[in-house]
Amino acid sequence: MPAYKHLFFDLDHTLWDFERNSNETLADLYDHFGLATFGVSGKSLLQQTFGQVNAQLWHLHDTNRITKAELRHRRFREVMSALGCDEHPHCDEYSEWYLAQCSYKPHLLPGTKELLDYLAPKYEMHILTNGFDEVQAIKMSSSGITDYFREVITVSRAGAQKPEEKMFRFALELTGAAVSESLMIGDNPETDIAGALSVGMDAVYFRPEQSHYPAYEHATYQISELRELHKLL
Repeated sequence: MPAYKHLFFDLDHTLWDFERNSNETLADLYDHFGLATFGVSGKSLLQQTFGQVNAQLWHLHDTNRITKAELRHRRFREVMSALGCDEHPHCDEYSEWYLAQCSYKPHLLPGTKELLDYLAPKYEMHILTNGFDEVQAIKMSSSGITDYFREVITVSRAGAQKPEEKMFRFALELTGAAVSESLMIGDNPETDIAGALSVGMDAVYFRPEQSHYPAYEHATYQISELRELHKLL
């Protein structure tokens, strides 16, 4: 086992429980805006449809085929269209409300706090995220994990996004970390794992049982629960 000194964590889907936080926000949105009156037949249908559309759009974003602004513009339009509400007039309002509310949800994936408490005395820890810059600090504060991390490295700070090598090299330079002493931990094999490996950084592929991502044999390590990191680190 290499002597790691710096741990770089993805945030959404790795530490911050995006599915739970998002679904709670969508349930609130359904009630707040009275979506039943527009023919949306239930909260679970809204949550399922949003999940599918959001995953597709984030894949396009992470492969540089759409911008952040395009993702935001399209997300609720495509959700409402899929639900039979074409040309729905309130999609921009839904988008802004969703972003504002969701980032304040506090839920972390099981074992996150215990893991961070275990790692904090031993390692320098950082966040490396493609998420929207303006909400990352809110998410971390709302979930009580801000103080565990020295740097929060975002797309705007790096001038690049995962899996681009520039993003990872910026993170290494900013933190003063040697690549041989650094470890990336994330749930996305394309952005987190392949990106880290491209600059020679070891990577832990966090792949829970419910993950929609495939196995990735090139990862340095693979885990299905965060608590498995206690054995690795």
